[in-house]
Amino acid sequence: MNILFITHHPELHGSIRSLLDLTDGLQKYGVRPFFVVPTEGSFSSALQEKQLPYAIMSVPYWLSHRPLSWREKAQRIKQIRHASQYLIPIISDQHINLVYTNTSASPIGALAARKASLPHIWHLREGAYPDFHLRSILSNGWIARFLHNSGTIICNSEAVARSHFGNNLRGIYVVHNAVATQSQFEDRLHLRHESFKPDGFTFVMPSDYQPQKGQEQALRALAILHARGISARLVLAGNSKEPYLTQLHTLSKELGIEQSVAFLPFTEDPLTLYYSSNCALVCSEYEALSRVALEAMSCGLPVIGRNTGGTPEIILHAQTGYLYDNFDGLVESMATLAQNPELCQQMGLAGWARARELFNTEDCAAKVFEIIQSVVNKA
Repeated sequence: MNILFITHHPELHGSIRSLLDLTDGLQKYGVRPFFVVPTEGSFSSALQEKQLPYAIMSVPYWLSHRPLSWREKAQRIKQIRHASQYLIPIISDQHINLVYTNTSASPIGALAARKASLPHIWHLREGAYPDFHLRSILSNGWIARFLHNSGTIICNSEAVARSHFGNNLRGIYVVHNAVATQSQFEDRLHLRHESFKPDGFTFVMPSDYQPQKGQEQALRALAILHARGISARLVLAGNSKEPYLTQLHTLSKELGIEQSVAFLPFTEDPLTLYYSSNCALVCSEYEALSRVALEAMSCGLPVIGRNTGGTPEIILHAQTGYLYDNFDGLVESMATLAQNPELCQQMGLAGWARARELFNTEDCAAKVFEIIQSVVNKA
């Protein structure tokens, strides 16, 4: 079966890494993927390494960071239509059986599938647009109806499903993202146990440097731990968003914790960060289904996460980590684990077992392929 996967981002961010995990698993079922990528980047490099075919072409969003005039909206709609037309030759040349859109940010895959009389699947891996500080160029209600009417819908969490469709979830599948194969889970736990551990308790937070990711909260919480005499370090890593990164550096100095904070760049392989840490932090305002949390759990780390979005679907409070509702909750959760290494290890192992059972590539691919077969058979 030949499937055309439409992607909206050129870098190996969470939704793209999850797609690669999925397509690796689907190849076991005879799925031959072909990818559309908006520009060259780390994603296309990964496809080249895996020897997977792809095409570079525009994937215009039906979202915007600012309000658009009617003329601008009309121009954007025109771009979307043209981009969907450019998919038709790819569909023909690659003998595509199904179009699979890996985002809710662009409808070009759905429009092309309709023109080619092919079945279409939406795989929504992000919450509704206000969660990304974006706004749709059309009404959210109209887009929700379009999503329902232009393909089968898979959401990566119940939170994502509700954010788009409220309580109208009839016919919508929820399939949580995979993060590793069963054997990779075993390897990661072994590698973490064999890896060098730094002196002092280490929290890790590999997220892009953006205000909504919550790095400032984490720094202020660490400062309070230090004021209580609790020794701990914080490792941050991600793509830099100036001037926010400079602000974080300044804040760490003002709080007197600069010697206990590492500011690292984005890494395509964050596993080494988990291997040398004790606990992961997810302080984002909203995460559809945190890749950081899943990767950390796959390495045997407990996770402290904000009680929003899909994070409560990952973390079992006080069993595999902690969920917090406010800043004080974050501080107390960090303090508890930093002072209880045995509890931290117990929670990490419980999280590893939970992730291995619920978020493995084999089961995720099997569930998605069952949906794919159903959609193709009905077409």
